[in-house]
Amino acid sequence: MKPENENYDDYELIDESGVSMNNAMKKFDNICSLVNNATCSVADMVKAANETKLQIAQLDHQLETFIAESQTKLEKFKTVAPMLEKQLQNASERIDRITDNILAQSDASLSEDVLKKQSLLIDVLKQADDSFNNLLVKLITI
Repeated sequence: MKPENENYDDYELIDESGVSMNNAMKKFDNICSLVNNATCSVADMVKAANETKLQIAQLDHQLETFIAESQTKLEKFKTVAPMLEKQLQNASERIDRITDNILAQSDASLSEDVLKKQSLLIDVLKQADDSFNNLLVKLITI
């Protein structure tokens, strides 16, 4: 009978071909450990690959959404831009006419009526300039 505390590693088992069974078992344990590590690594790689695929799908969706929104904004811009361009041109011409009137009045005598007229023209010029700036803001925010 075998004692209870006996350790099998203490005995050298050799099969009929002369190969040490202890060494073979240790090699087999090492191979099993390597296979286990490789399996865990492969599982982690598959998980990471699936997460990457999910992230790519999310980015694709975000890109498609961005492209659709951009196309909508571009179509809106193509529709509104010509109208705003015409309004900007009209406002610019109006500013030029008002400025010309103010400059023409500056050569006249500085009577009270002329000063009132220039003051009114400057107020109109300011309103036209504000209108022009508002049109520019609309154009930019399309």
